[in-house]
Amino acid sequence: MRKFLIYLVFGICPFLNVYGDDLPTIPKELTASEALKIREELQLIKIDIEQKIVKLEEAKKSYDLAKNDVDVRIKKIEEEKRLLDETLQKEKKLKEDRVKEAVEFVSKMEPRKVAPVLESMDRDLVIALFSRLPSRQVTKLLENTSPAKATQFLEYYTRIRSGREFEMLRELGLCAPAKEKNEEKGKQTP
Repeated sequence: MRKFLIYLVFGICPFLNVYGDDLPTIPKELTASEALKIREELQLIKIDIEQKIVKLEEAKKSYDLAKNDVDVRIKKIEEEKRLLDETLQKEKKLKEDRVKEAVEFVSKMEPRKVAPVLESMDRDLVIALFSRLPSRQVTKLLENTSPAKATQFLEYYTRIRSGREFEMLRELGLCAPAKEKNEEKGKQTP
C-alpha cells in the first residue's frame, strides 16, 4: 500500500507546482483510514488534472481549426489581391494606350479645330493630353480655347501638378476664383 501511495504521489509530480499546498500531507506512520483518505484526495486531484488536460486538448483543437481557417482566408485574400493587381495593371495599360492614341490624333489636328472638342471633353483627359503634348502645341490649343475653359484647364493642371503650390496661390488670392472673391471683398469695403 505504501509503495502505491509513493507511486501515486510521484506519478503526478509534474503537477505539484500547480497544486503545491493543496496536496495532502503524508505522515510517516499511516493508518489504513489515513491512507484511504489521502488516496481519495489524490484521486480527486488526478480527476481534476485529467479534466483540465481534456479542456486544454479541446482548446488546442479549436485553436488549430481557427488557425487553419485564418490561413485559408489569408490565402484567398492574397489571391484576390493578386487578381485585382493584375486587373488594375491591365486597365492602366489600356488607359495609357487610349491616351497615347488620343495624343496622336490631337497632335495631327489643327489647334483651332481641336480646341472646341477639348472644351467638351473630361478635364482629366484633357490634362492627360496636355501633359504628353509639346508645350508649344498646348499653348496653341489654349489660345484657341475660350478664356474660361483655358483658365479652368490651367488651374486644374496646376492643382494636379503641384497641389501645395496651388493651395498657397489660392490662399494668397492669386488663383482666378480666389482673386475674384478678393476683388469683390475690396469693392464691398468702403
